[in-house]
Parts: sequence; structure tokens; C-alpha cells
Amino acid sequence: MASTSSGSISSLGVGTTLDLDTLYTSLETAENTKLTAITEQQTSYTAKLTAYSSLASAMSSLQTAMTALTKTATFTATAVTSTNTAFTATTDATASTGDFNVTVEQIAKAQSLLSGTFSSTTTKLGGTTTDGTRTLSISQGSGDPITITLKDSQTTLSGIASAINASGANVSASIITASSGESHLLLTSKTTGTDGDMTLTVTGDDTLQGLIGYDSTSTDTQNFTVQTASQNAKFSINGVSMERSSNTVSDALTGVTLNLKAASSSTSGETLTVGASTDTTLAAVKAFVTAYNSLQTTIANVTAYTAVDAGDDQSSSNGALLGDNTVRTVQTRLASMLSSVQGSGTYSILSQLGITTNTTKTSAGAVGTLSLDEDKLKTALTTNPQAVSEFFIGDGETTGLATTMSSKLTDMLSTTAGKEGIIQNAKDGVQSTIDDLADRYEKMEATIEATMARYKTQFTNLSTLINSLNNTSSYLTQQFSTDSSSS
Repeated sequence: MASTSSGSISSLGVGTTLDLDTLYTSLETAENTKLTAITEQQTSYTAKLTAYSSLASAMSSLQTAMTALTKTATFTATAVTSTNTAFTATTDATASTGDFNVTVEQIAKAQSLLSGTFSSTTTKLGGTTTDGTRTLSISQGSGDPITITLKDSQTTLSGIASAINASGANVSASIITASSGESHLLLTSKTTGTDGDMTLTVTGDDTLQGLIGYDSTSTDTQNFTVQTASQNAKFSINGVSMERSSNTVSDALTGVTLNLKAASSSTSGETLTVGASTDTTLAAVKAFVTAYNSLQTTIANVTAYTAVDAGDDQSSSNGALLGDNTVRTVQTRLASMLSSVQGSGTYSILSQLGITTNTTKTSAGAVGTLSLDEDKLKTALTTNPQAVSEFFIGDGETTGLATTMSSKLTDMLSTTAGKEGIIQNAKDGVQSTIDDLADRYEKMEATIEATMARYKTQFTNLSTLINSLNNTSSYLTQQFSTDSSSS
């Protein structure tokens, strides 16, 4: 607020009987009330802006929930309803419902190789080379081999294992030490199937090649023994034989991922049952109901009214958007859409799906909230999921509750220049008012400062005049007294 320091007015009225300091302060206080009125308006409009943001956030959450209900996948979800032992399975929305016979002949396994015995893990195993290095190559399947440069110090059993593990090769290396103290190098492919079979070649060091070189196709290079032979998974679906290198199979049955666990205990296999899943749809509808009710609670908060006695000021606890037309418009439009008839299908109104509008206020003061009868919705999803989908999605453009409400919310929440929605327009209007109030505050502050400067000048002049008159009066009184005593 505009003010003048007390030091600059402390001399007002000095030498007079007038209390000009107090008068000046009173006038300044009175002038500053003009700023208080503007400040109160600024606070009010800033609260409106915050309330609009809260409203927009709640509407955005509802839009997200409604958008999920416009997706076909929300209504075509499937799930495995059978319990199987030789395998487990998961599905996605592209899976077809039905029963499938799955027989697992064998699961995929990774190759593991065990070296011969070594008396020490820290003794250098390599021979002498010209530059003190040699190259270890590890090949698997048709991929490019991994090459590892080994220094002399890395030719110990521990050094070789560490170098392999640090190379990024699709092989893990471990050291196994027997009770006798002798050690072995164990190599295991990180992937199952025959494509993971390993070949090890050392170039530049024939000594080390003779200790850890391995090629299953060469009788001269058999420095490892096969501890676990690799094998591909073999299985059949409805009698069709299949083979894969992995136990996780996602390309055998559309929309189904199999995780093979063990060979089937019976040659007749097991039945995999894929059924429609109501869980995904139920969760999406519950999210819609929750988001809509949350929006109604937000509306109740920003439009809250506390009654006061006649003649009293409005309560400070009233909502920032009490009586706001934008809020009423949002609430009315959405409520109207909820009550509208959706096509002429099996389900055309929300209550047929177990969703009804409450007629009483919630404890938070919200009106028009929704209640969901999950059993009724599950029955609809089980007996006629397609009709439920049509109710929410419609033609995907202009019909269907989720489609139309999602579109309406998108329009109302739009912030695109030239296509601003109702919320952005309201926020822009409030922000414009806040900006105007800031300008008014600055101008009023300048006006008050000028007014107080004028008062100060006037009071200073008045004080000077009174002091001058008092001095003249004293002088004349003294002169009269002198004349009187000399006569």
C-alpha cells in the first residue's frame, strides 16, 4: 500500500497546537482503503482461477475414464479360466474364446558345458604370446561370435570366467570347486534351445586352446563335457505339432502366450480354456463412475454455500465459483448425456447396466452422483457383452455414451487457440480481470501517493504559516510591552 515514512511527517505541526501528524496518518489510512478493495477483488478472482483448474482436472479424469470405454479392447478382454499343470497361459484382447487341447512333449533346455579339472583358479593357463594377448571367441547359432581379448593375467580360471561374464556374451560362466579342491569352469547358455549351443575357440594361444577350446562337431576339440544337452520345446495344439527354442511361446495361438513348465503327464494333454473376461470392462465402468462422482464432489466444493442470517456478510467458506454459470453448464450438459437414450439396442439407458443416479446429497454435498450395482453389470457383461459395448461405443463417432461424452469433454477442455473450450474461456476471462485489477492497483497506488504528497505539502505550508503568525504575534506583543513600560 502507498505510505509515507513516519520520519518524513514527524515535523508536521511542530510549533503549533495542531496534531497534524495524527491527521496525516488518518488521511493516509483512509486513502489506502481504496487499495484494500482492489486487493480483496484480486484474492477473489485468484480463488476463481484455482477453482477452475480443480474443475478442469476433475473433468480431465472423467475424460480419461470415458476414453477407455470407447476402446473395443475394453469389451473384448479374455482370460484363461482353466487350471493347467504342464503350462500356464495368458491372453490379450485378440484371443478367441474356446477350448484348446495342449500337449507338451518336452520343454526347451539350455546347454551347459563343464570343463576338465584344474588344480588352481589363480594359476595362469595361457602360453607365451608375442604381445601378451590372445582372443577367445564364443559362437552360438547363426549369430556373430563374441570375441574377448585375454591378457596373460586373465588366463587364470577366475580371469577367464570374469572376462566371459563381462563381455556381454549370451553365456554365463561359473567356477565349481569340488571337495578335493579341484575346480571346473561351467558355461551355461542364457537362452534355451539348440540355437544356444556353444563353440569356443582360442586364437593366438594354442596352449589355452588345448584347455578350453570346444567344438561339438570336432573330435579334436572336446575340452568340455555336456552337462545339460540343449533341446527345443516340442508341443502340440489341437493335434498340430510345433517346435520352439523357448518355453515362452506367443506365436502359436493368436492372442495367447504359453509358458511351458513340464512335459504333459498324459499323452492326451490338457485343456486350455479361454473365456471372456468381465474384469477389464468392470474395472473401466467403475473408473467412470468414480471419476464422475469425483467431478460432482469437486463441483460441490467450488460452489459450496453457507447460509447466514439476514443482513450478515456472506460466509468466507463459500465456494469460489458459487453461482457460476460455467459450472452449471458443465454439470447440466453431462447430466443430460447420462440420462439420454443410447440407440435401440438391448441396453439403451444406464440403469439397465446397474448404474443409477442418486437423488440425495452425499456427505460432501455432491448431488447427482452415480451408484453401481456390480452384480447387474456382470450379468449384462456375461449374457450380452456386445450389447454393452454398443451402448458405450456406439458407432465410434456420433453415438454411444462413452463416445459422445468423451467428445464433449474434449471440446469443453480444449485449450487450442481459436477452439478454446468453455473452461479455458472462463479462465481467460478471470485472468483478464486479474490483470486489470493489477493495473488498477498500480494506478490507485500512484494516485494515493500523489494525494498524500499534496497533503504533506499543504500541512507543511500550514505549519509554516502558523509558526510565522505565532512569531509575529510574539514580536508585536513584545513591542507593545516595551512601549508600555517606556511611557
